[in-house]
Amino acid sequence: MSLSELLSFYINKKKTNITQFAQYLEIDRSTLHKIIKGQRPATSEALVNKMAQYLCLSQEETKQILEAYEIDTIGAFIFYRRKHIQDFFKEADHVLDHHYHITEQVQDDQTLVDDVYTGRINVEHILYTLYSYELREEKPHVRIMEQPYEMSIIFDSFNHISAEMPMTHLFYLDNSQKQTKNNEFYNLKCLNNLLPVILRNKNYHPYYYYSNVSIMNEHDIFYPNVMITTRYVFTYTNDHSQGILYKLPQIVNAYKEKFDAYLKEAECFMTRDSWTNYLADTQTFFDTHVITQEIMTTPCPTYVFEKSDFNIMRRVLKDFFPDKEGFIKDYQNYVNYWNQVFYPQHSDIFHIIYTLQGLRYTAKTGYLHDIPPELFNPLSLEDRLTLLRKWKEFCKKHPYVMMADMPYLSETSTTYFQLTNQSFHIIASDSTGTLANISIKEITLVEAFKDFIDNVVKKNAYSKEDEIKLIDECIKMIEMEM
Repeated sequence: MSLSELLSFYINKKKTNITQFAQYLEIDRSTLHKIIKGQRPATSEALVNKMAQYLCLSQEETKQILEAYEIDTIGAFIFYRRKHIQDFFKEADHVLDHHYHITEQVQDDQTLVDDVYTGRINVEHILYTLYSYELREEKPHVRIMEQPYEMSIIFDSFNHISAEMPMTHLFYLDNSQKQTKNNEFYNLKCLNNLLPVILRNKNYHPYYYYSNVSIMNEHDIFYPNVMITTRYVFTYTNDHSQGILYKLPQIVNAYKEKFDAYLKEAECFMTRDSWTNYLADTQTFFDTHVITQEIMTTPCPTYVFEKSDFNIMRRVLKDFFPDKEGFIKDYQNYVNYWNQVFYPQHSDIFHIIYTLQGLRYTAKTGYLHDIPPELFNPLSLEDRLTLLRKWKEFCKKHPYVMMADMPYLSETSTTYFQLTNQSFHIIASDSTGTLANISIKEITLVEAFKDFIDNVVKKNAYSKEDEIKLIDECIKMIEMEM
């Protein structure tokens, strides 16, 4: 329902006097009448909140009319896209937590024959079987063309068989301003389903095209999906209810040629770089990208520590940490690079956004988002105090270091996000525990994340005065515990 429809409903339900309502809102009666009739937009969120107060609306009802006001203001697509991105951030730290346990029994090779296969169980059984057979090839490679929107279970079962299979995946994305019937942003749903795949399988390569390019016009829509292996081709329907298997080499090669021709029109959806040397790889990344915004949960010691603070790092490294002094030396080099090279050149464009819950988590526990607890002990009370005092001065000095209200980000999150003008980056641990930098350049997703983060800065960032007060509260809490 629109704001005007909701206002009409509550005004009639509560038998509200329009003249007295307008006087309370300090606007003309005719202006209020036009807002109720949908002939004029409400002028501000504050006005809508005041309407809710006068109508004695519940918390849920107030949320409903505020959302209706926002939809009227920015449009349904952007509103629901922002909500979907919020859910994405909430789940981003758990993309590897979801597993579908597959207990497929793979057939003997001789039983696979050219035939029509009917029924979802039979079709998916063929997909699993072909994937398994391909592992026996000298140079295995799976080509697959299917929309990732509903493929999470299929991909999970493939990774259950093997997470090392070279796989090229081709699919189309939507470049229209429309959401799905579930009010989801289609391209983000695709990203959400593909993140676990790329974090588990470093040999997975996704490519996309938009639905209005020639690939879509040429592709056989009778059986729109296809899986191609070294010796087989399997085409199948979107609902996995029917498929046709081919073994004839001429047919297999023809499909390979067609698939590879499609790739020439497609763009790489996302790439993955494994950061085996975190500090060196981060520096290389900063040197080669113009980062405009970074979202993390907790304060980052790397941004504020000096040479005199390196003993803190020595204390927190666990006893079994390999080559401690080598790491300290690398850390010192990186801190020098950050303080003397990178940040002085980029402090006017590099927005650092962190959260209140992350700040409080560090103050209470001594844990940090960029220091894995498997390798580091928590900071002592004294070291936490040192960090937060330095962080306070850092925040006071730099206006683009901001604390934001982002309750959907877990306080224990180890995933962080960076945005450039051309790409969005997710830095997360892969299935082996190695940090992976997932780079997304698809324009609608980059624009969506930029819009979301800009809106966070605009609506959810604390004032600098409130930010410093909240840091002081955490400092005081630590001092009282010492």
